[in-house]
Amino acid sequence: MIQLNAADEQLLLNALKDGNIVLALGAGASATSLNSQGEKVRQGKALAELLTTKVGLPYAGEELPEVLPGIVGPRISQKQFEDILRLEYTKIQPSDEIQNLLKYTWRRIYTWNIDDSINNVKSSSQIRKYFNGLADKVSVHDGHDYLQIINLHGDASKPEHGFIFSPADYNRRINKNEHDWYRELSSDYISYTPIFIGSRLNEPILSAELDRARPSPEAGLGMAFLVTPDNFTEIQLASFNAKNIVIIQATLKDFVEWISEKLGSHLTPPEVAKRSNAFVERLLAVSKAISRAEIEAAEYVVPRSWTLAKKDADDQPQPTLRRMARRYLEGAPPSWLLAATTVPVWLQRSESLYKSMTDAFRDRERCFIAHGQSGSGKTTAILQSLLKYSRENEKSYIYELKGNVPSLRSSLSLISRLHEDEHVVLYIPDAFIFGDGFAEDIMSISPGRITVVTSARSGEWRDHIQRRIGSISKDFLYQRFGEQDHQPLIQRLIEYVPAPAFIKLTAEEKINKLKTSQSQLLIALKETTSSENFTKVITNEFLTLPDDDCRTLAIIAGVATLARSGIQESHAREAYTRLAKKRDFKSACGALEGIVTTDSNGRLWARHELYVRHLIENVADFSNIVDIIIEILRNFTKYRIPIVKTVGRLDAVLFKFLLNHNLNADLAKRRHGKLEGRRIYETFEVEFQLDGHFWLQYGQYLVTIGEEEEALSVLGKSIDAYSNNPYAVHAFADLQLRVAAKRPHYDSETAKLIGDAVKTLTEQHGYLSWDSDQYPIVTLAEKHINALIRHKKDPEARQAANLYFEDIQRMSQHNSARPLQIAKERLAHYVTTGRWYSSALPNLAGSSTRLAPRKHQNRGRRPRGSGNR
Repeated sequence: MIQLNAADEQLLLNALKDGNIVLALGAGASATSLNSQGEKVRQGKALAELLTTKVGLPYAGEELPEVLPGIVGPRISQKQFEDILRLEYTKIQPSDEIQNLLKYTWRRIYTWNIDDSINNVKSSSQIRKYFNGLADKVSVHDGHDYLQIINLHGDASKPEHGFIFSPADYNRRINKNEHDWYRELSSDYISYTPIFIGSRLNEPILSAELDRARPSPEAGLGMAFLVTPDNFTEIQLASFNAKNIVIIQATLKDFVEWISEKLGSHLTPPEVAKRSNAFVERLLAVSKAISRAEIEAAEYVVPRSWTLAKKDADDQPQPTLRRMARRYLEGAPPSWLLAATTVPVWLQRSESLYKSMTDAFRDRERCFIAHGQSGSGKTTAILQSLLKYSRENEKSYIYELKGNVPSLRSSLSLISRLHEDEHVVLYIPDAFIFGDGFAEDIMSISPGRITVVTSARSGEWRDHIQRRIGSISKDFLYQRFGEQDHQPLIQRLIEYVPAPAFIKLTAEEKINKLKTSQSQLLIALKETTSSENFTKVITNEFLTLPDDDCRTLAIIAGVATLARSGIQESHAREAYTRLAKKRDFKSACGALEGIVTTDSNGRLWARHELYVRHLIENVADFSNIVDIIIEILRNFTKYRIPIVKTVGRLDAVLFKFLLNHNLNADLAKRRHGKLEGRRIYETFEVEFQLDGHFWLQYGQYLVTIGEEEEALSVLGKSIDAYSNNPYAVHAFADLQLRVAAKRPHYDSETAKLIGDAVKTLTEQHGYLSWDSDQYPIVTLAEKHINALIRHKKDPEARQAANLYFEDIQRMSQHNSARPLQIAKERLAHYVTTGRWYSSALPNLAGSSTRLAPRKHQNRGRRPRGSGNR
């Protein structure tokens, strides 16, 4: 009978019911299964004895790693050895306990065995996906519907990928850095609850990876369990205990029977999802015909209400609440819990936002979007307003959608399905992460059913989002705080933020402090309490961190905060471990308390984008920033190409951000490090060589720093890697026109560059939507005309300019984006005056109205909304 203390037992059972257990199977897990000859699966020494017997040598109990070098090669061929492995370890008849094990829901199963016993289990709660740990790229977790099974040491049915049998095999993998799945096991060990079955945990690669992550050699990394019938000495047990490894003295059969006794004969993914998510529970209660994919989509939908948020707030001890309040007032992101307290001030502007939001609900608008500067307080105001609406409308339905949701459309469909006759509010924290498909997804649901509430930066709203959803949404511009807000803001600062100099001021002086700040709310609060310029405060805070290791972790989280994705803790840990000199990861996190936080999805964020941007642009060493970007990117080399389609939504956002040529080139120019910035791309020319997005950003970076001839070759690689990428094709044609314009003579090569580019861009213009963010016609209007004029082809240039002007005029009726307006003004100026400006046009603002005929003036859609009239 299995004996566990109450706390350990509860932890293990809760982890199992939540689907958060990672299994790692050693040789003992297969010991009771049968091979194709009806014999028990041979363990290491039994295989060693078989091999020595086959070649006529006596067996004296040697371990398998000792036997292999003397037999495979000298006495039998590699093929003969592989044939033996196939015979012994394929077509395995799994034991009852293995089959019963798969009736429960696990996060992952890793196995050191090379047999196919798990493959041959007839039925299981999850859909199985198999990976060869020596050949296959790491795959992100697919949700509880799928069970990833990883053969860490190879697969007897695929001997061409090799095996790990000996210390030499281990060392070779470590030295070549070919053990990504082992790293994943190490991350899973730290992040979830691992159970090792039939192993004594003496695997060198796993030990090496875990030792890299430990604060000290004897320290634990969270609770783990070891299921084994073996006996251990007191010293061994003490060692396991020091590392938080709980011994369960039992066979696999005993362990499965114990689970059955505690939880029943099975635990399916829907049962796990139902326990962990109230929306799934509601969905399953009204409809039994829910597919696995729908359940997975439903797990990203979180019910929100005033009642739930207020209960969470009331449950917080006062010291904890005060600490949260201080961090929030110093720049930490708001939460539902905090919004349900009196800590955030109900600003004057929030009242207007609430009125506009409730009008949107009353009219059952498809979308309500608040836009404004970073740090203006719009996110807090949205959360406060939603909770106020919930309090005043108790029967309302409010949900939040997690950012990492695979499909916004699927989640919208499920919400609509659950609430056939009710109006629902769906909060999405950031419209940015859903990209170009955001509007189409919202339009996929019948009007009047769901109102999506979200936010955006002012520039994103103006340049991208407005023209896509402006006609189906109500928007609100969230601006600066007002005079009525001064006194309550001062009261919060006095109550929660230690600021001796501020406390000493008179009431009038405190108000004047806020009055004199012309910045957005976050900066104003910081400057008011610090009595110093915001940038100076941030600089000093960063430079006075305990050491360079702490500054490294702050920038790791900071870069991910700029990306608006955060970073997985496991990815942050891996990048940090490769860069840190002295301090372990856990210690660095502790030293950065209040500066680096972890959200509910286990992703690390820095305090606020405004803080990070100043540090990266002006304070942190640029070479170190490049090192950090490289090490974060290195985490993505373990995934299959194309990366953005292999990883989750937020990781894809982070990957694209880190490679973004605008980000890196602007930073490199600002910090006088163009060649240093180039190192980001040069490091991964081999690893990402089949990723078209990588080559696209690399090529555009080269263009930005003036290496245009080389950029042609690099952008060509982008098209070779992913020929269907319209952005790469566009960028290549754009560069062809740039290079052509700079060539000294109009020869056959120049003519070919221009001709090929014009053909490409004309074709793109013909099939791209007028609502697109990509403008081949703008590139033609500016770069083609410029190239012709540079080579004194004025008649051709004037003829092309007239054609392009007409096309842009027609397009402007549907799309009022600024690039189109500027191109139109430039063409109008050239057509009417004969003067061409390849750079900024004099008196550009309003020139299209002045120069263009009245019939061509923009008639774009007027956006709906109350906040920007």
